[in-house]
Formats: sequence, C-alpha cells, structure tokens
Amino acid sequence: MIKDIWKQPAEGFTEETIGRTEEQIIQKEIEIGFKFPALYKEHMKLQNGGYLWKSALNYNNDVNELLCNDATFDPIIQQNSYKTLKDVLLEYIDNEKLETSSNSDFLYLDRLPILSHMGGHTILCFDYGYNVENEYEIPEIVYFELECAENGYEEKLRLKSYDELINNLVYYGYESTSFYIGIKSNESIEKIFELIEKSFYLQLETKTDNGYGWYNFEKWFCGELKLNSSLSAYLKLTPNQFLSNTFLFQNDKEFNYVIDIDIRIGVESFQDNSNYLKSILMEKFEPFLSNLDWIFLEVPFHKENKIELEKVMQTFHD
Repeated sequence: MIKDIWKQPAEGFTEETIGRTEEQIIQKEIEIGFKFPALYKEHMKLQNGGYLWKSALNYNNDVNELLCNDATFDPIIQQNSYKTLKDVLLEYIDNEKLETSSNSDFLYLDRLPILSHMGGHTILCFDYGYNVENEYEIPEIVYFELECAENGYEEKLRLKSYDELINNLVYYGYESTSFYIGIKSNESIEKIFELIEKSFYLQLETKTDNGYGWYNFEKWFCGELKLNSSLSAYLKLTPNQFLSNTFLFQNDKEFNYVIDIDIRIGVESFQDNSNYLKSILMEKFEPFLSNLDWIFLEVPFHKENKIELEKVMQTFHD
C-alpha cells in the first residue's frame, strides 16, 4: 500500500485538489510528451498536489529544508499553465539567448517538466535528459536556482529518481518542529482534555478558530506546558478528523485524537536535537500516557546541535 505523503486540506477536497484519475494523468503525459514515474502517479491519485508532511531533504549526510516558505508539489493542471522550465524562463529571457545559455553540446529545456515551482526563486523539475542527446525513460530530479543564476538557471542538486527524492525527504525544519502523539480512545475529546489538565496541572484554552487555515474542527484546545523553569512547549489537543472528513494524519485514522507538542520557549535552535527533546517529553508525558493507547505520529528528524543541546540541558540544572 502506498503511504500518503500529503497534508490533506482541512476544508476538504475540491475538484482541483482531489486525486487525479488514471485518465487525467495520461492526458497530462500526452500534453508534456513524457511518462511520469509510477510512484508519482500513485501519489497524484491520492491528492492533486499540495503540502507534504516531510519537506526537508536528508542527502549526502546532511539535512536541509527543501520545500519551505509555502512550497508545494504542483497540481496536475490541464492546459493554461507552465509545463516546463523552458516555459518559465521564456517569461524573462529571449529564446535566442536561452538556446545559447549552456556550454553543453545538447540543451533541451522542454525536457524539464515542473514538479514544484518552489518559492519562485528556485524550481524542482523532472529531468528527462535536458543536457544529453537521448532522453531518459525514467526521469531524474533536478533542483535549479533561478534568481541568482548568471544564465537564468543553475543546477544545484540532482537525484537519481522521484523515488529517491521521496525516500530521502524527512520531517525537519522551521515549519516542522512539533512532536505529534496520536491517541486511540472511545472517550470524548472533553475527557481527554480533562485528563491533560489533571495530569499536568494545566489550564487549556478552548478554541474554535481554523488555526490560520490548518484546522477545521468544532473545537480544539491549547496551552503552554512548562517542562522546567526555562523550557516550555505549546500544546494543542485536536481531533484527527476534520469536519470535512479529511484528516490531519490520514495514514493513522484509527487514532482519533492528536496532541501537538512544540518546544519553542527556551530553545533557540528548536528544530535540532529531536532525540534528546523526545526523551524529555517522554519523561514528562509518561504518567499521562501510561493508561492510553498511543503512538508517535510524527517526530522531527534528529540533527544534533551540541551547542544548543548544552543550553537545553543546562536549563535542568539552573
């Protein structure tokens, strides 16, 4: 079974965001002149583009944010849109200049269908052999810098396949710092709310807003959880299922409640050292979770930052 990579839309699927049919995907392949990778097609059948849960790239023994600043995988749109990197470049570079923009013996910029427009200054493309004579049957993935490139585009990163890209994406970065716990319970969310307040001597606030567009619940709860005198976490308790019947964590639908724990107060580099932060959270949450059916739904990728870790550990000795 293909694992769903998407953050499902809180307001539910529309005609534009619902997964594409095999026929719609084939039509797009005919339009661009290339066949998509099998895994990509399966992902687009689940949802027509959007935000991914795992948006950083763990590659060559280093992890860096890739799909940041609201970057998404582009939807499959029929007609009236940029199809390839060449279409984008022709908006501001003369075609004659573009044809001489590379020292390679071969240049086929129309062999670069767009996977993600990123933030506009960079772009992620399928590469069916833009700088070789014979096109590839299975595309590689190329990340281009646009804004600062002397010739309008500069290759910064290359991966062997879409599968390699997906397999090396991790949950990490400025927008991926929360630890998510799933709870499976027949109790109401109000009962879980009461249990949290009692366990942590904490007063949670009841909310009904949409959490800047990420939520769609009748109600949810939040508060600040003190881990020690210096270190605190923002805590949110929500259902897993939105009112629209989409999910926060659709791969784990059986866990009907989600606790979002984000350590932001008292930590400067809050995206790092997740293994150590996880152990701190487990010690704090163990009494509360001991009688519940629960799992970690998502945990930030561990990138060690020794300087910041020393600061965190010092807060437990102050």
